[in-house]
This record gives sequence, C-alpha cells and structure tokens, in this order.
Amino acid sequence: MRGRLGFSRQLFLYTLILLGFPTILSVYMLHMVQRAEHGLIESDQAKLNQALYLLDTRFEGTFEDILKAHGVPADARQRDKVKVLNTSLKPVLDSVAVDYPGVDLGFYSRQEDVILNGHSETYGENFSIRRKADIERTINSKQKLSNIVGLGGSGLIETYRPLIRNGKVIGAIVAQENPKDIYQRLGRMRREAYLTIVAGIIIGVGGFFILLNRFLEVVSGVKEGLANLEGDLSYRLPPAFGELGEIAAAVNHLAGRLEQMRSFNEAILDNVDAGVVAADIRGRLVMVNPIAARVLGLIPEEVLGRHFEEVFRADDPVRDILQRALARQETVSELTLKYPAPLPEKPCAEAVPGHAGMGPHTRGERDLILGTNLLTNQAGNPIGVVLTFADVTERNRLQERVKREERLAALGKFVAGVAHEIRNPLTSISGYIQMWQRHGQPTPQSLPTVARETMRLNSIVDKLLFFARPSETKFQPYDLNRIVNIVREFLSEGYGTEVKMETRLMPDLPPVRIDPEQMQQVLMNIFYNSYQAMPDGGTLRVETGLTPDNEYVVATIGDTGCGIPEENLSSIFDPFFTTKARGSGLGLALAHEIVEAHGGYIDVKSKVGVGTTMRVYLPRFKEG
Repeated sequence: MRGRLGFSRQLFLYTLILLGFPTILSVYMLHMVQRAEHGLIESDQAKLNQALYLLDTRFEGTFEDILKAHGVPADARQRDKVKVLNTSLKPVLDSVAVDYPGVDLGFYSRQEDVILNGHSETYGENFSIRRKADIERTINSKQKLSNIVGLGGSGLIETYRPLIRNGKVIGAIVAQENPKDIYQRLGRMRREAYLTIVAGIIIGVGGFFILLNRFLEVVSGVKEGLANLEGDLSYRLPPAFGELGEIAAAVNHLAGRLEQMRSFNEAILDNVDAGVVAADIRGRLVMVNPIAARVLGLIPEEVLGRHFEEVFRADDPVRDILQRALARQETVSELTLKYPAPLPEKPCAEAVPGHAGMGPHTRGERDLILGTNLLTNQAGNPIGVVLTFADVTERNRLQERVKREERLAALGKFVAGVAHEIRNPLTSISGYIQMWQRHGQPTPQSLPTVARETMRLNSIVDKLLFFARPSETKFQPYDLNRIVNIVREFLSEGYGTEVKMETRLMPDLPPVRIDPEQMQQVLMNIFYNSYQAMPDGGTLRVETGLTPDNEYVVATIGDTGCGIPEENLSSIFDPFFTTKARGSGLGLALAHEIVEAHGGYIDVKSKVGVGTTMRVYLPRFKEG
C-alpha cells in the first residue's frame, strides 16, 4: 500500500477511517436510540389509546343513568354519588385492566369533577392541576391527548379521550402508565451506544495523533530550507526523495511564484502614474518608484536601505511628513504641496549621492497632492509607512488656461453687453443733439429725453462699478423681517391692488449678519422681477424661516407669473441677460453678487405658466 499511495493520500485515508467511521457510527447509534425511544413510546401510547377505546365501548349510558338506576337523588352528597359511581364502574374498569396490566384507568365526571377509578374510598378531587388542565383541553377540543410527564423510570405516559354521549361531552376517559421497563431497555441501549462511541473516539483520536506525529517528522525536514527562503526568495530547496521531494518541489514552485509576483508588483509601481516612497519602521527607505525618483530628485540605487533623514534635507517637507508618520503616527490625506527642487550646494560631480535635489532628474517647483498611510502586520502593529503623491502640475496649468479662457470669454460677453446697453442711450442723446444743432434750439421733448438717458447711463455705470469695485459692506446683526416689510410696503404702494400679496413671516426670527442697505436692494430687485412677471395680476407669497439645521435664515419669494423657461434658468444671474424689452439684465446679477458677498446663496425654481420661487439663504448672526 505504501508503494501505491502517496503520504498525503495515506494520511487522508487513515484519517477518514480513524475519525470518520467512529463519527458516522456514533451518529448512527444515537439516531437508532432516539428512534427506538420514539417507537417504544408511540407503541405504549397506542396501547393506552386502545384501552381507552375499550372503556368507551364497554361503558353504556351516562353517569346520570347510573345514579338514577341506584335511586340516588340529584341533591345527594358528592361522596355518596362518587361511591355509587365507583362501585358501578369497577366491573368495566377491571374487565379492561385484565388485558392491560400496570395501567391506571378511570373515568372523569365533568359534573362531579372527579376521576372515577373503581376505588370506593375515592370521594373528592383526586388529580393535580396539571392533569386538570389536560382534561380540560381534551374536553374543549373533543380530541384525544397524549402527554409524557417526567424523565426516566419515574416518568409517566398519560392519555385522555373525550367521553361523548348524545353529542355532549360529559367527561373524559383517562389512562396512566409508568413505562419503567421501556426506560430500562432504553438505558441499556444508551449505555451500549455510549461505550461504542467512546471506544471509537479513543481509537480514532489516538490513531490520528500517531499519523500527525509521522506527518510532523516529514515536515520538519523542510524547516531549514524554509528559514533560508524567508530571507531570500531566490533560494531553492534541494531535491529529496518520495513525499518530501514533492513537498520541496511545491515549496520551490511557491517561492518562484512569490518572486514573480514581487517582480510584477515592482513593475506596476514603476509604471503607475503616481509617486510611491516606502520606509520601514526604522526609517530606512525600502522602495522608491521612478515617478517619485524623478519628482523628488532621488536615485533609487543609492538611497534604498538608507535612513530618510540622510536622504532628504532638513527643510524638505517630505522629510517632515515621514518623520511625523513614523514618530507620532500622524498621517495626512490629499495634502496639497508645492514641492521645491533646490539647486545643489556643490557642483554635481561633488554632490552627495542620492540626496534630494542632487539627482539628474531635478526640475522646477511641482504641484503635488500627497498622502501617507501606516503599514501594519496581521497583528495590527506598525511596520512602516508609505507615502504616495500625484504630480498635478500639468493638470493645474491646463485648468488655469481653461479658466483664463473662460474669463476672457465672459469678459467679451460682458463688454458686448456693456456696449449694447450704453449704445442705446448714446444713440438717443446723439440724435437729439444733432437735431438741436440743426434747428439752433432744443425741442420740448429733447431735454427731458437727454436727461432721462443720461440718468440711465449713470445707473448702468454705477452697477458696473459695483461689479468692478464693490462698495464697502457694513455688516451688522439685523432683522430680515424688517427689510421684507420695508420692501413690501414700498412696492405695494406703486402696484396697487393688481397683485395680491400673502406674507408669512416667522416670529422671533434670529438676526442675520448683513448690510441692510445692500440686502434691501437684493429683495427690491427680486420683488420687482416678481411684479413684472404678473402684468395682469396674481399672487406674491413672501415667507421667512430657518433651515432644518438652523444655520441659515431663508427668505422665500414666490409668484404666480409667467415663469422662466428651463433653458434660461442657468443664465438669469449673468450680467446683461434679460428677456425684457427695456431691461438691463443687471438686477439679479447684482443680487447674486451681494448675497454671495454675505456668505449666502440664492436657489431658484420655476415652471412656465405656473410661476417662480426664489429662496435667499443668509447665515445667522453668531457672536464672535
């Protein structure tokens, strides 16, 4: 058998035989004992049910029939009734008891509340509360009931059957037996089963330990080779005979795979688009990938194995980050860093090998996003630190170019809007002046028109100056409800009753940190737009309140006007964007600028034909 089966198969086969067979045998023995117990109890219950059936068929009539036949009046004492009933039922009970020795039989009279067992000395209640409950369940359910009480030789098997006469339950038939012989047989079976189980376990465990010891002797032969592999994955275990040779070959194959995986990981780190620097718990650099070497100005062959404090200068931020991670276990995440590339203090030929800033890849300042993580072993103990960073210099430059182009495009749009807004008043002024020059005197309508257009130009210039050089904001704690009331009263007088205004201002509204005059201008512009959206009248709803986190005070202005098309929602705060014939498109733009200067924001929801709702969020005033 040794020549046909390998050691591992022998171990498996012997283990299966020594441990599997006793286990299966134990389960089988316990199962058989359990089945035997259930079978014996079920058989005994069937026997008791048969006895109850015989009693039911041999007892003709009712308890009242017996009492009437013996002339016992209805108002007789219970003990007299019970005595007569016991005497009359004794022949029936004895006739059945002959066929079922050891079984206690009886009739339960519901009216007399007593078990009639044929004993003349029984006069009153002769059962426990538990048996009373079982009898009641039998009578109420009109079903047979079996119950096992107690364990082992002192246990009882009880069976109950409803006693039905003329469709009415007048009591129950009861049977009780102490199945001592059953439990004695079960006890013998259990002892034999337990002895078999214990013997099987002893044999199986003993044989298993013998095989385990043999296996350990085989494995100990490769320990020395494994110790060598721990320090050098290129080491290979020498060939051996038999199973030991197979183990050695498997270990050598595993070492080769590990070495291949390490090379593969190193290749990944060499080609990943991120810098990676790793140091062990003593601060020695154990890995520097090419990206890190290029950005940090390192030469991996010269810095690996050296302490990072020898590699990085004292003022190098990477040195400080590694020091904090190893000494105080302080890690950083997504740290934005301008990494300098200092010039060498000596000519390159005399530079310290491997020092940051001295390598051949030294370049200018770079934008880095850096993070550190502690390396731990399986026990959770720190074994080193890894520093990773992404060089986002080119990305930032590209984003800056895109932003610059966006600003130029916005500036072009802004200038075009300014030119358009200024051209119209200037055209009117120029036309009237030319007419003035031709006729030698102004017409009656020219001077007011020139004055109006001049004021319009002045208004546009004032608004443009606010964008270019915002006026000084004078913050103070102020009640937003007060500003809402001022603006509401001012506009309601000018628009009469065409627009119905509904207000719901939160009482005791916390103060906000605002410039009252600027915020009045904001609400004035929003209210004015709502009024203009309802030329034929409508409803303007104004509410104030707090956000759920109590951080912002909210002013909500909703109208039932024409609404804003969805494609225009993203542009309503752009300067000079307007859909009105004579609008400047600066009102909402100014409101947006002022609210943002206050640390708040404006939220807009609108639907064409339904209306528009604007919510102005302003931070609460907080002391300090």
